[in-house]
Amino acid sequence: MQILIKLFLVFFLSQTIVFAKYSENVKLPNITFVMAKDKDFKAMQRNCQWCHSYGYILNQGKQSRQFWNKVVVKMRDVYKAPITDRDEKIIIEYLFKHYGK
Repeated sequence: MQILIKLFLVFFLSQTIVFAKYSENVKLPNITFVMAKDKDFKAMQRNCQWCHSYGYILNQGKQSRQFWNKVVVKMRDVYKAPITDRDEKIIIEYLFKHYGK
């Protein structure tokens, strides 16, 4: 009997959430993250912005070359970003040049 009651509660609550309506207009914020533009910026566009905003990069703060190297390698090896060896070097150099310490 307890299982039946739990199933009913799960079903009832899920239906309530699915069919809930919100009658007011909602305006979502539009945040633009300004990145340094130079000849290597296109490598960033080709590889990084597909998965996350530039805010992810800017929120890291000023970091070492080793830090940026680890991040780029992680994006390629762990998250399977299709970063070529050439672009990997360009991206690391770009990140360190503009957002390195």
